[in-house]
Amino acid sequence: MWKVIIVDDEKTIREGLTQYIKDSQLPFEVVGKARNAAETLALMERTPPHLLFVDINMPDMNGLDLLRHVKSRYEQVIAIIVSGYDSFEYARQAVQLQAYDYLLKPVPKSDLKRVLQKIDVHLRQCYPTDDTMKDCGGEPNSKIDQGTSTVIMSKITEYIDNHYHDPELTVSRVAALFYINHTYLSKKMKQELGASFLEYLTELRISKAKEILDHSMHNIKIGELAVKVGYTNQYYFSRLFKNRVGMCPIEYKNKSCK
Repeated sequence: MWKVIIVDDEKTIREGLTQYIKDSQLPFEVVGKARNAAETLALMERTPPHLLFVDINMPDMNGLDLLRHVKSRYEQVIAIIVSGYDSFEYARQAVQLQAYDYLLKPVPKSDLKRVLQKIDVHLRQCYPTDDTMKDCGGEPNSKIDQGTSTVIMSKITEYIDNHYHDPELTVSRVAALFYINHTYLSKKMKQELGASFLEYLTELRISKAKEILDHSMHNIKIGELAVKVGYTNQYYFSRLFKNRVGMCPIEYKNKSCK
């Protein structure tokens, strides 16, 4: 089992992430939960983890400073920043510190599971059966495989799944990234997935919104939720949500909390 330590000054977040990791049924075990940097370092002295979840906003030392300290002592630990701040500067620093990922709160369970699946694969490559660390050289290569249409489509849907929250995600932009005509891409998605680009993206965003609203630990306003899943206009998002779910987001939220 891969050992995990969760660092967040909010108990609700610590417990929520712990449950998410357990529900994933992947080989990860939470061996420690800390409220601040001091508790984190004490836990790591006793049980060095494979994976560290770190909040940015903490009382004694912010998460980036903690990560900087951790990396100087535990170079091979994989770190994921979990933050309520959608800040380019924070994300830039996280990249400089070789954080594996930068997740924004509230984190949908499926997003966390996808990241854990990638880390599981990565760790299996890093550790042979004798549990000795090999030189992994960072994250696995993410360049597009050259192969069949099915492989390329898999890469495209993976990209959409990872960037659905980007309000500027369009069929033209994705097609250009993969050197495909945008009309052909949408038609090919319809053939292979049963949904055009826009249909696929909309369904994905609405499902992520429902996932967040389904969990009482996520006390989120509808405007914030719209931005979280890729919409800059709260009212447009609410209309889409109602058309597909049969009720507006606030009604769905209230139903889920009962």
